[in-house]
Amino acid sequence: MKKRTILTTLLAFVLLAAVVAAGMNAVFTVSYVNAQFHTYTREGEEAARQLKEELNAYLGKSTTFLDLEEVRVTAQSNPRFDVVTVEKQYPAAVYVEIVERRSAFAYANAAGGYDVFDVDGNRIGESATAAGFIELAGDFSLTCENGKLTGNYAEELLSAYAVMAELLGEPRANILSVSLEDNSATGTTILDRFRIATREGVEITVREPSVRVDEKVRAGVETYLGLPQEDRVRGQIIVVIRKDTDRATAEYTSAATSD
Repeated sequence: MKKRTILTTLLAFVLLAAVVAAGMNAVFTVSYVNAQFHTYTREGEEAARQLKEELNAYLGKSTTFLDLEEVRVTAQSNPRFDVVTVEKQYPAAVYVEIVERRSAFAYANAAGGYDVFDVDGNRIGESATAAGFIELAGDFSLTCENGKLTGNYAEELLSAYAVMAELLGEPRANILSVSLEDNSATGTTILDRFRIATREGVEITVREPSVRVDEKVRAGVETYLGLPQEDRVRGQIIVVIRKDTDRATAEYTSAATSD
């Protein structure tokens, strides 16, 4: 008799829990996915609309038992976006904040177009041309592994960009391309170098970018910004680390040189 009473009590608790769970599921059901997108390009707006449709697949699911990590994975499915926030808004909404990654570089691919990378080296899309981006040219031998830019001088390139962004705000407004001149296979003592072409016409040449590239780029860009407008249309700024001072030094010459 006592065992039957215990069993009946346990069964009652199970039934009560099931009723409560069913009630909660009925009350806390996702009826609105509040997706806030911060986009900067037409392609970003189109991708945001597609992603919003994918996120709407969570409508009707239980807010209580919804797996936010699953929602985050869905929101991160497009590499163009960075997910800032994913949270539940009881009783009936899910809030997602998503920011379009800032595009920076265009690098020619085997298909005849260009892979587009953001400021951190993440591949975020593709473009038919390099227009509007900083084109990576010359001897760069870069690949995309797990959605990330890798290869010779990839880290130095991103460091250089960070300095340019600090000083210029939006580097794409001033910088047309970054070319690598890799002399490792020539058998000469000529140092490798970055050739940074500005839209006005001045070239900033950074010798040996594998060494303290951030300091060198800073010296080069600061010299560029200090030039009178009439001098920005021609010439070259050559940046090196001086042995006597151990400091990055940039020198401007109005006539282009073979360096």
